[in-house]
Amino acid sequence: MSDSSKLIYNNLFLNSANRKNISVFISGAEQVGTSWSALSIAHALNMLNKKVLLVDGRGSLSNISSYLCLQNNNYLEDYFNGKKTLNQLIVAYKNKDFNLLSAISGNKYITQPPIGRIQLFAQDLNIISKNYDNTFIDLGTDLLEKNVSLCQIAKNIIILCSDGNDGLVKTLDTIKYLNQLGFSDNCKIIINKANSFEGGYKIYEKLGKAAERNGLKFPDLLGIIRLDARIRDTIKNKDLLLSRYPESEAAQDISEIAKGFV
Repeated sequence: MSDSSKLIYNNLFLNSANRKNISVFISGAEQVGTSWSALSIAHALNMLNKKVLLVDGRGSLSNISSYLCLQNNNYLEDYFNGKKTLNQLIVAYKNKDFNLLSAISGNKYITQPPIGRIQLFAQDLNIISKNYDNTFIDLGTDLLEKNVSLCQIAKNIIILCSDGNDGLVKTLDTIKYLNQLGFSDNCKIIINKANSFEGGYKIYEKLGKAAERNGLKFPDLLGIIRLDARIRDTIKNKDLLLSRYPESEAAQDISEIAKGFV
């Protein structure tokens, strides 16, 4: 994470009235399940008859096209190379109302182009998002000025956190960074991989006390996703949790969180 407390460009070109349906998912540490959570919540919203766009902001999402067994030859790199428009790169998953914009696995494409190209990407993404009820951007853990600048078009910044001292420290660093950039009012937290609701609340309270000691504005809790063995089975079989195990505890937690975006 950069030490800079100033974005490359501020306020971009949007005002808060325009930021109605875009959410950015980030995490302070690896292996927290940011991409899986964004994907699962998007799926839950789609099951609530919402039109959803999921944007791969880091060349991951378990390489979303492969994970979901999509026949996809269209990647966001073609947009940044000037070969195609964003509209031409949208891929539908199972139905026309659950759409994806994916990148090549492991390619941190947002941190590479010049800032002007990132600004155009944000503009185009904002225009496309008007066709959807919800747009989710998965930025992951590598937070630099270029990709964090996309938070300026987002109504919600969702921070994923799980237990473990290293993860908690990095999550607190992320909260501090977002406070410095002026995004604290837009932030919310999801506790993932919690052993129980009680355990999840304890993690949240521990983070909150640390934030208070550091004089930071602490995000509200959006929800807790309990640890569930069926998640691993779902990933192994390249399926989505709410399709394979809709009655599982984690699926219920995801569905409850999704209601917060309706």
